[in-house]
Amino acid sequence: MVKLTPDLIAKQAPGHNKRRADESVEHYLSRLTHLPFQDRVIDSIDFIPPCRQLTVIYLYDNLITKIENFNFAENLTHLYLQNNRIQKLENLDGCPKLQKLYIGGNQIQVLEGLEKCTQLSEVYAENQRLPEGEKLLFEPRTLQCLSSVLEILNVSGNNLDSLVELSGLEKLQELAANNNNLDNLRELVQLISIWPRLKRLDTSRNPMCSKSRYRERLIVVSTTLEMLDGKQITDNSRQFLMSWKASREAQQIREKTRSDLLDQRFDHMNNGDYRRNVYKADIGLIRKSQFSTGGIPDAAQQITIERKDKHPNFPDPNNFNGTGMANSNHHHHAMSCHDAAEQAFLK
Repeated sequence: MVKLTPDLIAKQAPGHNKRRADESVEHYLSRLTHLPFQDRVIDSIDFIPPCRQLTVIYLYDNLITKIENFNFAENLTHLYLQNNRIQKLENLDGCPKLQKLYIGGNQIQVLEGLEKCTQLSEVYAENQRLPEGEKLLFEPRTLQCLSSVLEILNVSGNNLDSLVELSGLEKLQELAANNNNLDNLRELVQLISIWPRLKRLDTSRNPMCSKSRYRERLIVVSTTLEMLDGKQITDNSRQFLMSWKASREAQQIREKTRSDLLDQRFDHMNNGDYRRNVYKADIGLIRKSQFSTGGIPDAAQQITIERKDKHPNFPDPNNFNGTGMANSNHHHHAMSCHDAAEQAFLK
């Protein structure tokens, strides 16, 4: 195993950072600004007080298990720790000027410990080697401290099923969240609408990408988005989609108005049927009770008496005549008068 120490730096620093023959180790370390020790099988970091001028440290592709002894790096702006074996994000309080942090490809389960990094604008935490069924978590205090400074965030490949916790990142300009478990397209649409500076977004290789009009819905909700899933958004395509959105909304309004009118007409027709049914019921009652057929024969007898007064020879319907006509003809005549009277009333 290899530990990063002042002696190791003095002996193996490559290129223009090599120590001069007449230079002391301490003086050499004090003038270093970049420390390129990537892919050196380093598993731990020693305290290096003389290296206070370091601004960039390259320690990626090593075997480091813990972030430690960085209190000397008060001027550090870039820290490359990707592809190590780090399990916790810690001990960076002594790096207040840190601007870019690369920690992808480790075993970190919680994004935390960055409260003192008040200038941190870029965090790359993609593809953590997480336990089965686990996802990357975000510590609320860290997100709150980063809300006004963080501009670029990469959380791809971390089994995420939601991005709601990132809604407070008001300065966010680039977000990479591809290859996760994001399925709620409506949630993402709402988030994009509250990220006023977002220019680049990558949410490819998520379940929601297969949903209808996935790309179109994301583009029309943001006027600042320039790149989506690695594809540029042109002004012509945005203008076309905005026109399509306006046309669709107008069509929905027309359909709703038409539906409301049909509902009103249906209600009116139902009320008309009710009134007609009531009217028919009233007519039925009139026929059955108010105008019984019992009074009709009396009316027929009155007509017969009047006719006998005017015509003495008018036969009496109650007796047989000389031709053998019985009073059945009188009954038929009375029923005819009954029908005629009822029809006249109904008219």
